[in-house]
Amino acid sequence: MGMRAVRQVLHCFRTGLGPGSLVLAAMLTGCGGGGGTNGGGTPPPPAVTTPVQINMGDAPADWMLAVSMNITSMSMVRSDGSTSVISTPTTMEMVRLTGTMQPVAMVNLPQGTYTGANLAVSSVNLSYMDPYTFLPVQAAISSPFSAHVNFSTPITVGTTPMAIGFDLNLAKSLVLNTDSTFSMTPVFHVTTGLQGSGNAADPMNGGIQEMMGVVSGVTSSGFTLSSMQAAQNFNFTMNSSTVFNGTTMSSLSNGMGLLVDATLQPDGTLLATRVQAMAGSGGSMGAGIITGISGISPPTLTIAMQNGAGNGVMSSMLTNGITVTMSGATFVIDDGIVDLSNLPFAPVFDANDVYAGQNVMPISSSAMMSSSMGGGMGGSIMLAGSMTATGLRLEPQGVSGTISSTIIGGTPSSFTLTLPSVCALSALTGATTITVYQQQSTVVLNETNTPPTSNIGAGSTVQVFGLLFNNGGQWVMVAARITAS
Repeated sequence: MGMRAVRQVLHCFRTGLGPGSLVLAAMLTGCGGGGGTNGGGTPPPPAVTTPVQINMGDAPADWMLAVSMNITSMSMVRSDGSTSVISTPTTMEMVRLTGTMQPVAMVNLPQGTYTGANLAVSSVNLSYMDPYTFLPVQAAISSPFSAHVNFSTPITVGTTPMAIGFDLNLAKSLVLNTDSTFSMTPVFHVTTGLQGSGNAADPMNGGIQEMMGVVSGVTSSGFTLSSMQAAQNFNFTMNSSTVFNGTTMSSLSNGMGLLVDATLQPDGTLLATRVQAMAGSGGSMGAGIITGISGISPPTLTIAMQNGAGNGVMSSMLTNGITVTMSGATFVIDDGIVDLSNLPFAPVFDANDVYAGQNVMPISSSAMMSSSMGGGMGGSIMLAGSMTATGLRLEPQGVSGTISSTIIGGTPSSFTLTLPSVCALSALTGATTITVYQQQSTVVLNETNTPPTSNIGAGSTVQVFGLLFNNGGQWVMVAARITAS
């Protein structure tokens, strides 16, 4: 404190200000002496922020069954600093996100221009089909690493809520070394979109489709969902337009397992458009690719775990195997985003028509039981859990390959998709090709996840996201989305 300030303080003291006022006078106003804004003066106003939905997605590595990244931190970078978007260690399984995206965080980002993102990963766990033995095996990258994602075009956060998508290219990110170990340098394609489409199937514009989690709080106008693969709990609002399946607005309760569709609203909140109750309190859910089947009607399944929620389900189970037995289970096709009308075959999914290579969601009224057994899938992958399913749902999944004919958006057609020579689906099914049916509602996108300006030509490589069936020995897929690679 300079001599001038000391004299001002003494003057204030002599004029009768009390001790509290003395401190205030000395430190903030100088007792009528023209308080400054430099060096301890008036602090700058808080940054103006905008709600931003941070999504994660994946472009596939064809031989992978499940890949989980243990993300310890993530931040968005500006020229004048950075803002944290993930500060709690979060495990994300990426293969389930082939052809789609899910939110990992909802944050208030300071408005401004961002040039990149920093990511820290503590470990990566893999389960994959060995390209030489065609058996499922596991591997791990246990050494921590960090990565900087440079935005090819700077991203401006303005006044409108928005979504930022980080689409991981697994095929370019993972390297199988000559000593049979893996290394990883994450390669992301970053996309953005402003709130506004109102479509749960449009993650680029704030859509959320079938987010899996457990209810952790309920109010009269909304609920909180806890997801195993998100950095935070998500708050959803409800209104008269919200569609409920298996529950009602008034019967939501803590511990209930849900699938939630939602859209980002102009005020930055998430409005639930559809709420599906899958399991009651105490129940459990799983999700993943079938890698083994034993018995018949109903069969016992072994699944490479990609997702889960509920009692007994842990993130450490991801990329491991779980055993699913069924007793009186109902079989359901999840056709929420796939149009199954007017097809030249009858889509069937039941106890006699469930196959290795399909993506399924087992649902149980009881807890997932943990275990620690080897040899569950080809003798090489750890079995981490088991459950008795009361329901089994066929879920959309992603595959990639080259197309036999030109794809025109908005035009129903079919084409042959030739699978890569090293491909998990080929190893599990024996198929080298899949017949893909494109419906009028099938979304066709280019490699930047935007509508293409021209048709996708024959011989191009694409990712197809849809429902997979075995039709009399021929593998077919009905596409919800086709994306050029």
